[in-house]
Amino acid sequence: MAVGNVGEELAPYKDSDTFLSRDGGFTWEEIHKDAHLWEFGDSGSILVIVNDEEPTDHLLFSTDQGLNWREYKFSNDKVRIRFVVTVSSDTSRRFILMGNYPRSPGSVAIHVDFTALTSKKCVLNLEDPGADDFELWSPSEEREERCLFGRQTLYHRLVRKANCVVGDRQKVEEKIMETCPCAKVDFECEFNYVKNEADECVLSPGATPLPNDEAEACKNGEDYWYERTAYRLIPYSSCKDGNRLDRGTPHVCPGFKAHGPFFWLFILLIPFGLTALVGYSYYRRSGLTRGYQSGFLDTLASVPWYLVGIAGIAWEWIASRTEGVFNRSRRGYRDLRVDEDAQILRFEDED
Repeated sequence: MAVGNVGEELAPYKDSDTFLSRDGGFTWEEIHKDAHLWEFGDSGSILVIVNDEEPTDHLLFSTDQGLNWREYKFSNDKVRIRFVVTVSSDTSRRFILMGNYPRSPGSVAIHVDFTALTSKKCVLNLEDPGADDFELWSPSEEREERCLFGRQTLYHRLVRKANCVVGDRQKVEEKIMETCPCAKVDFECEFNYVKNEADECVLSPGATPLPNDEAEACKNGEDYWYERTAYRLIPYSSCKDGNRLDRGTPHVCPGFKAHGPFFWLFILLIPFGLTALVGYSYYRRSGLTRGYQSGFLDTLASVPWYLVGIAGIAWEWIASRTEGVFNRSRRGYRDLRVDEDAQILRFEDED
């Protein structure tokens, strides 16, 4: 609900009338002449308005969302009403009118209770929406745009002529029917940009564009980051793909995804290639090659064995470094180091 007027410019408050919208402010209907204070009760099942231009002794209320209004006299003397209040959740049918008598000092509070109007509870049937006191409604029903904020959403709205009490019923979450591709209506001007006569975002005189923020754009593991443009996505919009006016020239985000598969294949082959070269060099310098001529395939086939040999050498080196640490925790017998000369003699005896 709102106080306003029909025209190209806003009229003074006392020259305005009272209006009601049931579609989120897209269309409006006049519900009463003159400016009125207003308040919702019981999630909109009851509306209350009171004259806001002069002292009054009555208010108007509606149980069909403004189709019909009934008068309720709350005082024998006229009161200049300043506020109409109810609980912040708008789930109650009780209201308080706050104001003052024209010829008396001080303030007055008047309690108005509409709970006795009906005791019928509103019915909500999610399995059969047409057989209850609510209706499914979408903000895009009367618009040319099929989507609003990048999605087509359905809400449960109380049927206008349903005379019932909603009470403390838990609100039903909206139902998203479809996520829409991005369009121009999903964007607004970026900082330091303003709309021109052609409805395009242009840089404001004397202002500079915001710098690109590569780290911020890639913090969630994105593959690409985009240079800033004159547009940015409306935060509440959930559109996907489509015409992304907020994306400029794309750049690959740094990290693993910044290189192609051939690059990483090459990186993985480098250590294997180096290991093969070391193994082949060791093989050629050792006495195992004397009197034996091997081909390329034989050499290649022997590489895995030398990889195992290098791994063994590495293990012996690590074991020699950590032997003292492990020996400290042993009890009983210990392994004795074999003298190298004795080991050579043992090999000659075996020959």
